[in-house]
Amino acid sequence: MSDADWPKSQLHCVGTLRDPDIHEATFEEFHTNGTRYDSDMAAISIKYFPYNRCDIYRCQRCQQHVMRYTEFGGYYVDPRARLLNPDLIIHD
Repeated sequence: MSDADWPKSQLHCVGTLRDPDIHEATFEEFHTNGTRYDSDMAAISIKYFPYNRCDIYRCQRCQQHVMRYTEFGGYYVDPRARLLNPDLIIHD
């Protein structure tokens, strides 16, 4: 989701998944069952991209928790968001 889909003004930061001891988090991804990081059923492993670069927000409107990070490309900066589904968290 982009900021247009989930405006930051509705979100309140409640924590982070970033490890303060790691200066540059990996861009390596972790997948099971042939998913991609943008798949609805992609496993959430905080050691891997994009979750290792996420902050956690709670939506003030619906109370759902959202993981947010910024995607950096050659000529763009794109804020991204994904609903936090605790059932998809992998403890590794």
